[in-house]
Amino acid sequence: MSLKYPNKNISVIVIAYNAENTITDIINDIPRDYVDDVIVGDDYSTDGTFELIKEIDDIIIHRNNSNLGMGGNLKIVMDIAFDNNSDVIIQLHGDNQYDATKIPQLLEELINNDIDMVLGSRILGGQYLSGGGPLWKFFGNHFLNFIQNKTYGLKLSDYATGFKVYNAHSLKKIPYDLNRDDFVFDEQINNQFSFFDYEISQVGIPTRYFSDASSVNLVTSIHYGIWTLLILVQFIIAKITNLRPEYLKISN
Repeated sequence: MSLKYPNKNISVIVIAYNAENTITDIINDIPRDYVDDVIVGDDYSTDGTFELIKEIDDIIIHRNNSNLGMGGNLKIVMDIAFDNNSDVIIQLHGDNQYDATKIPQLLEELINNDIDMVLGSRILGGQYLSGGGPLWKFFGNHFLNFIQNKTYGLKLSDYATGFKVYNAHSLKKIPYDLNRDDFVFDEQINNQFSFFDYEISQVGIPTRYFSDASSVNLVTSIHYGIWTLLILVQFIIAKITNLRPEYLKISN
């Protein structure tokens, strides 16, 4: 039970793939007095991740029968959170790149200010490079952020973050099940919340890059960047015409 927000049912969803070196740390860092449930989705890991999480008390575990990709895994654990009647859903990655001890700050921003989605911003945290963030990602993210802000009419600093807190009632209205199953899922979520005029905010978080902390290499980042630009084009076309991709066809 969330002792800090007893009137809210708060779930943390953790997606994990081959995270045996980090999964225990991220779960231990979650402030349990702020949340009701911790749901871990193991995306058919080939290392010892699943065996490790089976030994952890007071968490809900789902193991996919095949590797579904980041987006595919998120869809599963989001569905589980909704089955548990969650009011707030906190999204984290099992690689421990995102500091779970910052959950209270993101929750405070969402709940106290009636926000629909809060992003944990590594850029706003001001420690991206000193925290080990690659220089090429730093400039790549800034380039995409500039174009995203111009397109969405917002002033956010880290759309690519995997640390997000959702108002579950807002998220449930969005057809996230129609999003892609890879890393592009996250940008489609940004696109959907912006398209449907939901309130988006951000809170600064530390940057933690190390050998086990990210599976997003240069090739994957280029793939993500190209798809981000394509999604922004879809957003513009959908705003000025009746031509919408499937994932933007259901409004609130």
